Amino acid sequence: MTALRPARPARRVGIAGPGGDAKPDPWAGGAGDAGDAGYHGEDGEGGSAAAPAFSARRSAPGGGTRPGGGARLGGRPIVLGWRVLLVCMLVAGLVGGAISGLAVAITTGDTSVEPVKTLGVGSPAPVTDRRTVAAVAAAALPTVVTVDVGGAGDDGSGGTGSGVIISSDGYILTNNHVIAPAVANGSPISVRRYQEFGQIQAQVVGRDPQTDLAVLRIPAPTPLPAATLGQSGSLVVGAPIVAIGAPLGLSGTVTTGVVSALDRNPTVPAENGTAATVLIGAIQIDAAINPGNSGGPLLDALGQVVGINAAIAAVPGHEEQTQSGSIGVGFAIPVDFARSVAQELIATGRATHPYVGASAATVTAGEATATGGVPGARLVSLVSDGPVARAGLRVGDVITRIDANTIRGTNDLLVAARLHRVGDKVIVTYVRGGVTATAQMTLQEQQN
Repeated sequence: MTALRPARPARRVGIAGPGGDAKPDPWAGGAGDAGDAGYHGEDGEGGSAAAPAFSARRSAPGGGTRPGGGARLGGRPIVLGWRVLLVCMLVAGLVGGAISGLAVAITTGDTSVEPVKTLGVGSPAPVTDRRTVAAVAAAALPTVVTVDVGGAGDDGSGGTGSGVIISSDGYILTNNHVIAPAVANGSPISVRRYQEFGQIQAQVVGRDPQTDLAVLRIPAPTPLPAATLGQSGSLVVGAPIVAIGAPLGLSGTVTTGVVSALDRNPTVPAENGTAATVLIGAIQIDAAINPGNSGGPLLDALGQVVGINAAIAAVPGHEEQTQSGSIGVGFAIPVDFARSVAQELIATGRATHPYVGASAATVTAGEATATGGVPGARLVSLVSDGPVARAGLRVGDVITRIDANTIRGTNDLLVAARLHRVGDKVIVTYVRGGVTATAQMTLQEQQN
């Protein structure tokens, strides 16, 4: 398996001229199921190294059952190695000097608790009854913003990402990795609305690195156009979708495609030694999304937001490239999952994370066959008085299921916990000494 590492930051971005190969219009009807595009398993399976203590999220409220710019993210794209694919975060940023005139300071000092906000749930995503791409774009474009991060000096500190207005009183949903460098450096953050040049000061309401989601807020003297949040759980493979954002800083860019696959769990490494991000139940798409699309909406055929664009894949062997464009394999965070996180961030400024309280190692099917064991997540160490320990499990036990979720490795263990809320009781199936047993486990909140 290819090693995981961040790519070096780009200092200059070239933008190709007009042209390019034509592609069929998936909106013309008759779109078939898309293939897996060379996907060969989630990252994290097949290894035996101990993983860190797991944290997780909950299932989204509402109708869904499925959980979930320019060339730099605050200056850096992130690349993930797979056997065939390299997943890289859709880094938010043009090189320094490409964006100028950012003079609005970031405001992060307001820690007051907002009233609980309930974000609406739209209709199921259609498969046959659909709007034209032009109609979807016309309705959605006023709700999409360009997020400008940092300065525009020669130090490359400037960056560009995307976001979507989710409430008429000014709340904007985006990716955490779009704004994280600015928050860390105290750099300015502002947004530009569609077809407007003025910068609007943005306040960071809350952000959650573990789910790669963040909420900003801008002043709303009058109600702003807000997107309708749909139901990602209703998506099917082959369903038409539209992506809108600011790839390479080109605000208001619209691309189309189909849902290529569902329930992907790609692992994307963070920078500076922080924990990796697992995109829970991600939607795989073939619509062209590029650096700068991060945080922008993925829309269904009714123009409803069904995902937040977050990552792309790169061709293997290009780890040293400072930037990678679309190869038709992108990933979006499902809105059923993102809605739940956004509501919590708006209400409290933070997101809670249930966890199982253990470090584990993946037992592959091959390893299980060779040793006479079973595939799953083998417990390496337990948190004292944590959920797993309280349930009576021990080091060496191999967890094979949590409720109805099959556990094939450490990623699945993380995902299964994130599909629940703190305090939920789940049934854990495990194997000890060749004997299968079950236990009830109560998920606790991870404190760090």
